[in-house]
Amino acid sequence: MSTTQRTGYRPGLRDLIRREWYMTRLDWGLRNLPSKQNRQIQRDLRRDVTATAGDIGMRPALDDLGKPGTLASRYTAETDPEGPRYATGAVAAGIAVAAVVFLWLAYAIGTLDTLEAMGGGTRTGTLWGAETTYVSTADEISISTANILPAFLVVVGVWAVVFLLFSRIWRAARSR
Repeated sequence: MSTTQRTGYRPGLRDLIRREWYMTRLDWGLRNLPSKQNRQIQRDLRRDVTATAGDIGMRPALDDLGKPGTLASRYTAETDPEGPRYATGAVAAGIAVAAVVFLWLAYAIGTLDTLEAMGGGTRTGTLWGAETTYVSTADEISISTANILPAFLVVVGVWAVVFLLFSRIWRAARSR
């Protein structure tokens, strides 16, 4: 039986929002902890804050805990969460590659639209070493690329740089 059930206190909407905003900011500080440990800390803290809020109110109960970042630092100081974050790096790199591909597609669509507005025609351009031909005529709308390897290497390079930065790969050497 939880403490909140024994005291009979149920926080109102404003108190729930205040508590959950605090927990969200705390969660950001605890992001390097294993997820099971992070969830346990938040579950215990949520229960204790709610019980304390029944006696003194939600605002003073949260003020007693201090700033979420400081509290998270105290929790994480006991562990060594400083290893690489591969999942974060992979997600960030995927977003970066998607952005590069989106920008290339936007450029290609803009070029085709411009050719159409000018009455049709063909344009050849080089982007990152890949020669691309844009055709917009009454019979055909197409994009063709030759020698795509340099452009592919640029995209792989963007992925690698973003992955290495966001995963904080240098932590792997420090944690050994």
